Amino acid sequence: MTLGLAYKSPAFTGPVQVTRGTPFQSEYKLVSAFEGMLQDTPEYDGWKVLREFESVDGIADVVFFELNQAADRARCLGGIPPRWAYALRSLPYRKKFSVHDFAAWTGVTVRHAGQMLGRYHVHGFCEPDVVGNTWVKIQRPQLLSTRIHAVEAKLRDWRRALRQAYRYLDYACQSWVLLDASSVGPAIAHLNEFARLNIGLASLSTESKIMIHFEPRSSVPRSGMRFWQANAEIARRLQSGL
Repeated sequence: MTLGLAYKSPAFTGPVQVTRGTPFQSEYKLVSAFEGMLQDTPEYDGWKVLREFESVDGIADVVFFELNQAADRARCLGGIPPRWAYALRSLPYRKKFSVHDFAAWTGVTVRHAGQMLGRYHVHGFCEPDVVGNTWVKIQRPQLLSTRIHAVEAKLRDWRRALRQAYRYLDYACQSWVLLDASSVGPAIAHLNEFARLNIGLASLSTESKIMIHFEPRSSVPRSGMRFWQANAEIARRLQSGL
């Protein structure tokens, strides 16, 4: 997240710099200002932004992501409960299996397994084979995005934000803490913690100045399961217009 409007802070190698100015009145206003900056940044032209993004790892204030070229075909993933997206991805392609097999693989009851296979069927991923009472996956699910960035915003509690942002690396290739520029000083003084965890740190002022204090490297999400869950949640949100 280089952000064309941002500039790098020298604080990582030099003295701590703190912006003295009017603080944001709420986290909502901080996030709204950040979202507006993203939408005006050429580097992220065509990227999508979602707020209050819910996942097993918590609710990120913002996720922004680049849609894959096959995104239109991938939107049907939005009809699958996010926690069941990875199970769908893991099913063998064009190979028969029973409801009992699926229940054993996923650790649920046969009834629940049958209900989920029915959902897969409705959205064109699986179909039943009357002969032998089996199922077969006829379509592989597609990812909407392989570049997901997550942001945890706080007015001043950088430690809490850092802990939460670290969880988002389960599904995000970059995770960031965004702070009010008027209270970012204590976080800058602990940039080694952000570097150790590979979590980005940025601050934004009410004058619309954003500063990048530490830029993380992009990485492969830690959990394939959470990554597919995030993609299914993105698909669900885009389908519903939320």
